[in-house]
Amino acid sequence: MVRANRPLAVLATVAMIFLLHYAAEFFIPLFISLWIAYALARPVTWLEAVVRWRSLAAAIVVLAIVGLAGVAAWAWSDDAQNIYEQLPDAAKTISKSLQKYVKPGGPITEVKKSAVELENVAQTGKAAPAPAAQPQPPQQNSASQITLWQVLGTGAKGLSTATADVMVVLFLVFFMLASGDLFKKKVLAIAAERNKKRFTAQVLDDVDEQIRSYLLVMLVANALVGLGTGLAFWALGVKYAPLWGVVAAILHTAPYFGPAIVAAGSLVAAFVQFGSWTHAFAVSGASIAIATVVGMLFATWLASRQTRMNTTATFIGLLFFGWLWGFWGILLAIPILSVAKVVCEANEDWKPVAELLGR
Repeated sequence: MVRANRPLAVLATVAMIFLLHYAAEFFIPLFISLWIAYALARPVTWLEAVVRWRSLAAAIVVLAIVGLAGVAAWAWSDDAQNIYEQLPDAAKTISKSLQKYVKPGGPITEVKKSAVELENVAQTGKAAPAPAAQPQPPQQNSASQITLWQVLGTGAKGLSTATADVMVVLFLVFFMLASGDLFKKKVLAIAAERNKKRFTAQVLDDVDEQIRSYLLVMLVANALVGLGTGLAFWALGVKYAPLWGVVAAILHTAPYFGPAIVAAGSLVAAFVQFGSWTHAFAVSGASIAIATVVGMLFATWLASRQTRMNTTATFIGLLFFGWLWGFWGILLAIPILSVAKVVCEANEDWKPVAELLGR
């Protein structure tokens, strides 16, 4: 019976993948809200014992998180504005530094010229004359074709979309926190009619444990990466070292890819500040070393240990969900995989999948 249903199960899996891909705008805020709600469930429960109403406790916690985010954004706004204003000068500085490698007579030009001469000698037995300099075609000013209203319209559309997504997530988090264990009770009530209440309760408890374990691992790893990056950049004399530490801690939520963004950004910032590629690569290398030792190795190993998944399955899952949902897929991959493993372990037909994911 199970073998007869395997083609149908494969088709259902493929259909689910397509559904997750094309309905990403629905599923991503939903999963992010679930993730945040799990992270804030304990504080809401503790506060509920004081204020007696869970809805009030949920509102206080959500507003406190929004307030802390607003205070942090206001505190770092001046530094962020200074960095933003330095971007044009940074681009010019890097461009001038790289011109010596591409200017006429530079290393890259000489290599190309030698390659052309060798190819002509191999084909004709004679070296080809040096090509005459071709006049550069007049460049059109594409910026003049873009009106101010188009720029403002694009920016307003992006801002409104981001604001709407944030509001949706905040409302979902509030409703999930305010409802408490209502969803769990509903599932148990349905399972009780089929005499599977104990089995379902154990599965839900395992899911809770898996998600909370991963959140704890992520919190510890991000704190260590942020602290290590801030101290290392401060020791190397990098400007805004505390801000870089905060950015590194936040971006490390996306394993592997977040640290790569920090490394690239710190490379550019360090070169603009010090004017030396050697110093810039030292700064970037320090961020990579910290993310590798503290984050990629320690966090991935500890996450696989807490969620009882092997590291290879974890990395493959990151690649798959990154392809499916981009940055948000990388962020949500490990929690989704850990929940999928628990569910597959509880189902006899899907235990091979759980064995594949497990250690």
